Amino acid sequence: MNKITSILFLSMLGTLLSAQVHWETIVKADQQWNYLIGNSEPEADWYTGEFDDSSWSTAKGSFGFGDGDDSTILTINYSLYIRHSFSIADVSLIDSLILDIDYDDAYVLYLNGTMVSRSYNVVTNYPPYNYTPTIDQEALMYMGGQPSRVAIPKSHLLDGVNVVAVQGINVNPSSSDFSLAPFLQVKVDAAGIIYEEVPDWFVDPDAVFESNLPIIVIETTNGQAIPDDPKITAHMGIVDNETGMNEYPGSYNDYDGKIGIERRGASSQHVYPKIGYGLETRLENGENNNISLLGMPVENDWVLHGPYSDKSLIRNVLAYKFSREMGQYAPRTRLCELFINDVYTGVYVLMEKIKRDTFRLDIGKLEPHEISGRDVTGGYIVKLDKQNEGEEFWVSPYPAIDGNEIRVLYHYPKTEDIVAQQKAYIEDFVSDFEHALAGDRFYDPVLGYKPYIDMQSFIDFFLVNELAKNVDGYRISTFLHKEKDKSDRVSPLKAGPVWDFNFGFGNADYYNASLSSGWQCELQIPEDYWSNPFWWIKLRQDPDFYNQLVSSWKEYRTGILKDIRVDRVIDSLTTLLTDAQQRNFNTFPVLNQYVWANNYVGGSYENEIAYLKNWIFDRMEWMDGELDGFKYPYSVETAGLDGLDLQIYPNPVDHEFSLALYVNQGSELQLEFINTLAQSMYRADFDLTPGTQTLYFGAGIVKQAMPRSGIYFINLYLDGKFAGVRKIVKQ
Repeated sequence: MNKITSILFLSMLGTLLSAQVHWETIVKADQQWNYLIGNSEPEADWYTGEFDDSSWSTAKGSFGFGDGDDSTILTINYSLYIRHSFSIADVSLIDSLILDIDYDDAYVLYLNGTMVSRSYNVVTNYPPYNYTPTIDQEALMYMGGQPSRVAIPKSHLLDGVNVVAVQGINVNPSSSDFSLAPFLQVKVDAAGIIYEEVPDWFVDPDAVFESNLPIIVIETTNGQAIPDDPKITAHMGIVDNETGMNEYPGSYNDYDGKIGIERRGASSQHVYPKIGYGLETRLENGENNNISLLGMPVENDWVLHGPYSDKSLIRNVLAYKFSREMGQYAPRTRLCELFINDVYTGVYVLMEKIKRDTFRLDIGKLEPHEISGRDVTGGYIVKLDKQNEGEEFWVSPYPAIDGNEIRVLYHYPKTEDIVAQQKAYIEDFVSDFEHALAGDRFYDPVLGYKPYIDMQSFIDFFLVNELAKNVDGYRISTFLHKEKDKSDRVSPLKAGPVWDFNFGFGNADYYNASLSSGWQCELQIPEDYWSNPFWWIKLRQDPDFYNQLVSSWKEYRTGILKDIRVDRVIDSLTTLLTDAQQRNFNTFPVLNQYVWANNYVGGSYENEIAYLKNWIFDRMEWMDGELDGFKYPYSVETAGLDGLDLQIYPNPVDHEFSLALYVNQGSELQLEFINTLAQSMYRADFDLTPGTQTLYFGAGIVKQAMPRSGIYFINLYLDGKFAGVRKIVKQ
């Protein structure tokens, strides 16, 4: 055999060997099926191989209505039952079996009389004809997407005749569409095509998948669907290589172990085919496994957020990043790609779940026996949110700005853990804050709201939610927390952590959220059950709060929220997603589709990102105009000695601050900065004109007057007479 002949022979041999193990289709949706429209119960054994379906109608699949892609259009009120027979000559040649199925809204599939797969929204193996799915599901193939995929043990196949039977279920008789299109694919260990070639859209589950993002792989027992509640046990592996691409199948080098997992999302899981999940890492014995995932601090409770309506894929990532950079805790995030039971499910965000923990919301643990004294004062997490089954709440003594009731839910300790004395304490504390804020002297540093809250946390919470013009901000997904009191002072109520920005940054077409102008906290929506509390309007009426708000905004706009910096942050995230977003939108082809509640449909990922950027820049420009000036002291009637009223902002001070003051007449003002040892650090004289004015102190003066972090005092002299003292804190 000469050299050329040898090369050709080896090439042909390699091709022959590689072609032996391959995927084929044994059942296609567009084959002939026997069907029965289920407006009543079918015979009890309709799904078995022995059942005689000769009286049923026959037609070509797929079946349905409303989406314009069905071979046979049928009006389905409740269920559609379909059956198809196929033959297998030699089961031993089949290595694997998978189901690819496109459906709207639910299904149960039987193979040779055994239930082998059901959609996640069906919770029984043999549902009645008028079964109502837990949620509805949208078909994907008519939009160019991939069907759902489920691995099925090949042991259910028989030599000879096999029967596949499917119950397709409509969510309700008034539904606008219905789809049922099943395919059975087999991996065949033989040369040549025995059955039929796979469809053009078929994705080889054995092909190596590469990503620059971490790859998370979740496998449930026997392909069990993940329910809404409770968590089921599954296995999770994470591929995250320090260098090079991540591959699936690949070696799990970040996490390789048990988890408990359930579906999550108050409304998204009932609307979108891309589901969010809550999970906890577990040991083999089922106990919690506190561990670091993708470099985030150790814990056991995590969230897999699946952005669907947010076609930028990064709105939550952005909001949490901005909040953390303001100095507040917000969940850490990692972009990743997810597989569930060998099915690619798109780009997800692995993030921390909001909870009390040293590396998350670092407040003290509150035990059931801590019911009095300093013990009962913390820590607590409460929230304004949609109420889950079993969650308890109290009703605010004050209505929302549109008259609706405001409910405050217990988040930590949970409803089942918090005791009566603890409920009473935190309700009283939050209500006392509201009473003080609602009162006539709300601005008073002693009698008003200030002793009850951490002002900077409320400012940062306000700025992040308003920057995003978050339609869900303030009224739902709003968390508050309180630490245990110190031995010498009361620990204030803090706003946050921020949460849930899917519909932020111009991505909602209702409640004026798409407009880059206007304060979202002022929105009145009496027709909606969840409404904005009065806090955020009243707080901005206090010059102390408002001036610190303005100062903080101006500082952020020269740093973390500078236009060029925001632009670069978005670019860095979207660069990470260059390839992954294409795979995501191939699976969920919605770039040309309206998804509730999009304000904008861009048609491409690049357009979606351009819209996001332009909307943020317009929003920041509007906020610049609104937060451009300072407010002066609340009332001349509160003026101190000789008609002087003065406020410091921001306080605590970082590298600069201002004094806003009012005097009744032209005067000479002398300031003296002293430290806690009564040592004079800096003096300054000013000529004041009648009325309101602002004095600015830059970084040089701050460094001289307050060289170290700590407490200082400013002695005030007006026309040579002592006019009071103000405390100022250097960070």
